[in-house]
Amino acid sequence: MGINWDQHLLAPLHGVFGDPVEYRPGGGAEPYTISGIFDRAYTQEVEPLDDGSTINTTKPVLGVRDSQFRAPPKQGDRVLVGIVGGVPVNTLFAVADVQPDSHGGTKLILNKVKS
Repeated sequence: MGINWDQHLLAPLHGVFGDPVEYRPGGGAEPYTISGIFDRAYTQEVEPLDDGSTINTTKPVLGVRDSQFRAPPKQGDRVLVGIVGGVPVNTLFAVADVQPDSHGGTKLILNKVKS
């Protein structure tokens, strides 16, 4: 019998470290609240330069549980992050990339939406 990763790992993890965020699916679907673990700084190597150095970019990410979604998340959906660890963020993000981890969780790579 396999391990229920969502029940035994992800749910307790989000119970301790997760914060409520408003998920806004594309296509006019009704927004709803999920739990997410927000991280402002995710560094990604973009491309190597001619001199051997590289360009890096920093993107925020949101770790989520797949079981909380009404439909799988996709690029272009929006996420309103209100409070993280008691600190106000109050920022709207667009989902730039969806990276499932095959254990019931997904990493959403986010871009800040200009106001």
